[in-house]
Amino acid sequence: MVLPAFVMRIVNRLSLKFKLFVLLILISIIPITLVAYNSNTFMFRSGTGYSGSISSQYVDFVSTELNAYLQSLNQSFDPLFSSPAFVHYMGTPDSWLKDQAEDLMRFRPLVRSSLQFHPEVIGVLYIDRLGKVYFDSYQRQLDPAYAFGEDPWYQKAFRINRNALSEPHAMQYVLYSKDTTFSYIRPILDTDTGVTRAVFVLEIQENRVKSMLRGEQTGRPGQVILMHTRTGATVSETPVDSRVMRDFNNALVDHGGSNQTFLFSSGHTEYQASYAALPDSEWLVVWTAPLNTINKAVRQTVQLSLLIAVLSLLTALIVAFPVMSVILRPLYKLKAGMLNLGHGKYVPIPQGGRYDEIGYLVRSFNQMLEKLQRMEREVYQANLREKERELLQLQAQINPHFLFNTLETIDSYASRNNGDAVGDMVQSVSRMMRFTVRNDNGWAPLREELDYIRNFLTIHYYRNGQEVSARFDIDPAAMDVPVMKLSIQPFIENAIKYGWSPNMTADEFKLVVKVSLQENRLEVDIEDTGTGMQPDVLRRIRQLIAEQGESKDPYFGSHTGVRNTFRRLFLVYGSETEVVVESEPGAGTRFRFRIPAGRSSNR
Repeated sequence: MVLPAFVMRIVNRLSLKFKLFVLLILISIIPITLVAYNSNTFMFRSGTGYSGSISSQYVDFVSTELNAYLQSLNQSFDPLFSSPAFVHYMGTPDSWLKDQAEDLMRFRPLVRSSLQFHPEVIGVLYIDRLGKVYFDSYQRQLDPAYAFGEDPWYQKAFRINRNALSEPHAMQYVLYSKDTTFSYIRPILDTDTGVTRAVFVLEIQENRVKSMLRGEQTGRPGQVILMHTRTGATVSETPVDSRVMRDFNNALVDHGGSNQTFLFSSGHTEYQASYAALPDSEWLVVWTAPLNTINKAVRQTVQLSLLIAVLSLLTALIVAFPVMSVILRPLYKLKAGMLNLGHGKYVPIPQGGRYDEIGYLVRSFNQMLEKLQRMEREVYQANLREKERELLQLQAQINPHFLFNTLETIDSYASRNNGDAVGDMVQSVSRMMRFTVRNDNGWAPLREELDYIRNFLTIHYYRNGQEVSARFDIDPAAMDVPVMKLSIQPFIENAIKYGWSPNMTADEFKLVVKVSLQENRLEVDIEDTGTGMQPDVLRRIRQLIAEQGESKDPYFGSHTGVRNTFRRLFLVYGSETEVVVESEPGAGTRFRFRIPAGRSSNR
């Protein structure tokens, strides 16, 4: 009998012992499998059908119970929203403290009464677009210093136009214990514009919602999960396997919602799932269970079949593997060595004193490893020398450019016989040039880089006759961290060069430099309130960052300082450099970059 071509290709790829093993499998296990399949199929369908019916009824019950609870909770606070004092409070400006206090005294008993009947509600929070914040609770106290205007989670709530149940999150705005809660958000809309003018939030204990998801009530094995359809967040009394829920989501999309119960796979496991939507929300109540815990009778039949198959398999293994493994062991070591080489690992293979054909292959492989290692070292040294040369060229372009501009300024003051200014500038230039030409391999403590910047600002003051408003916010722990010389100063120079003009007042142009040390990385933040960048320039700068300072854009032919700044950063710190730039015309520019705290391995 002639086998098909694709079967021959598969057979030819198998090792000798696997070919023998497959032959034994064909004559032992396949007949057993065919007999077991027909009996297992019927039992499987019967078991999954019954389990799906029970689980579908239960998720409907949980969904109805959750919805009824939320509706009851919502209705308990309805008297508050019809209270004239609360309506008046919503329209009261934030600065009218007396009117707010009078309104609170009138409607607060309504809030307290509702909270008393719902102990699972930790507190209620009211925030509006006028800046007012009201929090009431029997259990927790509001942190008066918390900035709700800077919290993206609560700002996002203003974009909600109907009642919604949030994902679990920590109550960051209270003092002491940061409870994990579900926020039931009730937006208050402006009837004229339809825009949310205020948000009323009920903070529900996470355990209260979880208590409604007890899977044992189904009388069947499995797990009941509350899943947010938009974000994928999940809630359950027991840990949720994120991989299973991801595969459930994919199966739900393919399923198309035609039936509330279906099967899906995750990893090597088959699951049965039932789901029901929580009315008027983005949540689903989901029940999942592995099929091997649902169909016990099927599993017992499979186990019996497997027992017979395992006995046949052990017989095949005993015949096929022990003898062949002894013969082929050196070849497997050679294969492992080649796999390591493919991953960049040079692992020699022990020769074991063999001088046959396999021994010759092993010796040849080890000799090849030695040659590859030698060639790799030579290429690495060549690349390192090239990087050093380019870095020195970029450094050489910075110093003359600054020195020529400064000498022109000194000459101007000397011609006006202003000795004090000339002396001050000469001292600043002397300190700066001593810093740049010092033999320290291009590294200096952060405090010296900051001193260089202050000397630069002094020169700028004399050149322009105006002082730039600059503030330095530096983490003391970062002051002695070595950094690449002139790693921060070029950003200061560009901020003044492109964002400042002599016509600006101290309030119109402000420069802030922040440096912090976090997890062995320096975070540098340079922000100005100047003229900002045009969109086209911002796009070019971001493209330059993405290309690690190697852009061939003609724009940087006349803006070499900008290109050199980023190129030097990437040459020294390599892929460990993270740079972000933000800018808007008329609103200033912000550069943020993170670099290793200390000398990078790229050097």
